Amino acid sequence: MPRRVRTSLPIALVLLLAACGSSPPPAASTQPASPQTTELRDSIQKPLDKAKGVEGTVEQSFQSQNRQLDAAEGASPASSASPASP
Repeated sequence: MPRRVRTSLPIALVLLLAACGSSPPPAASTQPASPQTTELRDSIQKPLDKAKGVEGTVEQSFQSQNRQLDAAEGASPASSASPASP
């Protein structure tokens, strides 16, 4: 029985310490953002906004090209569009 207590005691202590070791989450800061923080955020956000705007343009171009390809395929002769038979 003493051997069982010797192995159980350290495990119980580790579990106890792990359960008690957590700290409460830090409180939210109530101070306003400094101008430097705002400038940094803006300098990061500006290229992201630009990329999002370009994404729409690229998507429109892609759709336009697909429509042109579909129209070109519809106007081609049927003999060249069908695979050759053996």
